[in-house]
Amino acid sequence: MKVPALGKAVAVLEAIAREPGLRFTGIRERLGMPNSSTHHLISTMCELGLIKRRTEGTYGLGLKLLELASIAQESNDLQRDAMPLVREFAQRVQLTCNLGVLEQSEAVYIARVEGARDIIVKSHVGQRFPVNRSALGKSLIAWLPPEQLDAVIANLTFEKRMPKTITNAADLRLQLADVRRRGWALDDEEQARNCRCIAAPIRDRDGAVVAAISVVGTLKQVEDGRVETLAAQVIDAARAISEFVYSTAA
Repeated sequence: MKVPALGKAVAVLEAIAREPGLRFTGIRERLGMPNSSTHHLISTMCELGLIKRRTEGTYGLGLKLLELASIAQESNDLQRDAMPLVREFAQRVQLTCNLGVLEQSEAVYIARVEGARDIIVKSHVGQRFPVNRSALGKSLIAWLPPEQLDAVIANLTFEKRMPKTITNAADLRLQLADVRRRGWALDDEEQARNCRCIAAPIRDRDGAVVAAISVVGTLKQVEDGRVETLAAQVIDAARAISEFVYSTAA
């Protein structure tokens, strides 16, 4: 069976899922690949956490799949349940609103609602940003446990995209401390020119940050005198979503 590289990886996952306890030889035979190619593919998948090698030499599905499945399920439920509140909020503040979740060291948009303004800052569902240069990203990582936060920061490249982009771990940690103190995060032309974004965390019943909501506009739309007021509104919106989706007020 000749399949592309991604297809081969999926074939490995499906084979192990159907036949728990497969060994190297069994996987190679089902893929119809040479020893060297099979070994390289299996080693890479083990490194990524997609599969794991047990002490007795058999293979099983890795915890990374559980993590990805959990993110997908969480995102889908959140997107469906939160959208009425997000739409109402976007219309109220007349700015584009985004919902985002954390994937490794990136913030990923899972929902987007445009406000009723003539000038709209472009973005799309599925768009990704490094957490150090987005308000959503800062909100998503500010309350992470220390070890998780260290891992996220270690994976950042700190590319200087704009003059105000955070370019080192020390400055990011200082800004995250401010985020925790205020309860909201700001992207002030750190990702794109003439673009300002404010975000706040969405929490589950245990108080863990599972997502974030943001509003984004031009510097004129989100002018200096409006930032504090808008930040309070974003915090209220995030709290309302937390209560509605995760019953945090119960």
